[in-house]
Amino acid sequence: MYQEMKHAWPGGLPNLRMNGVIRAAGGTYDRVHVDGVGRIAGDVKAATSARVNGVLTVEGSLEAPELRADGKLNIEGILKGAMLNINGIVKSEGHVAAETIRVHGILKTDGNVEAEKIQLHGALKVDGLINAGEMELGLTHMESRAGEIGGESIRVRRLQGSSWKWLLKWIMPGSETRLLANVIEGDDIQLEYTHADIVRGQRVTIGKGCRIGRVEYRDQLTKHPEAEIGWEERTYG
Repeated sequence: MYQEMKHAWPGGLPNLRMNGVIRAAGGTYDRVHVDGVGRIAGDVKAATSARVNGVLTVEGSLEAPELRADGKLNIEGILKGAMLNINGIVKSEGHVAAETIRVHGILKTDGNVEAEKIQLHGALKVDGLINAGEMELGLTHMESRAGEIGGESIRVRRLQGSSWKWLLKWIMPGSETRLLANVIEGDDIQLEYTHADIVRGQRVTIGKGCRIGRVEYRDQLTKHPEAEIGWEERTYG
């Protein structure tokens, strides 16, 4: 059964509320709320907020000042907002841009990720660049990867547990909890269980489980006895 429900506020934008198994048209709404399994045809923009509790596919881009996704969200375009709260799996075929991104689960994108602050408890798969002022990546139960990572403060560590452990193990059975990247560049960098070709920073800490091809640092380099570094160089200027 397919239903589409719109409730208009007097003198303002309509709301889009989807319950059950629903297909709706894209457009501009005040609030978007999905409970169940839904599909939106075209780009959708929420002026106030968007909430997904279940499974939603957007056949276009999604933009909302505040997005909370509990379940699975698949976007065939760009994901954009101020605050993105992800508790489950979010996949975007385009870029992801926000002021703050909080992930408890999996974030996947074929493009880039850009934010002022990123907090991750789970895993990410980013084909392009991750760029954030402050980045805390807590890795759990599967391999994460990114083409390049850049920011002022970058911290990568392995966490012990996750409420999504069963799901991560089912998606990637036998995968190792680590981060793979070509280049990591920032001011303050602290890494654990990271494999990267190049790491560049002002103050760099290479921790346990790391395998780095080349480290370039300006002020300080600290390394764990078990970390592997192919070449290290202090740079000036």
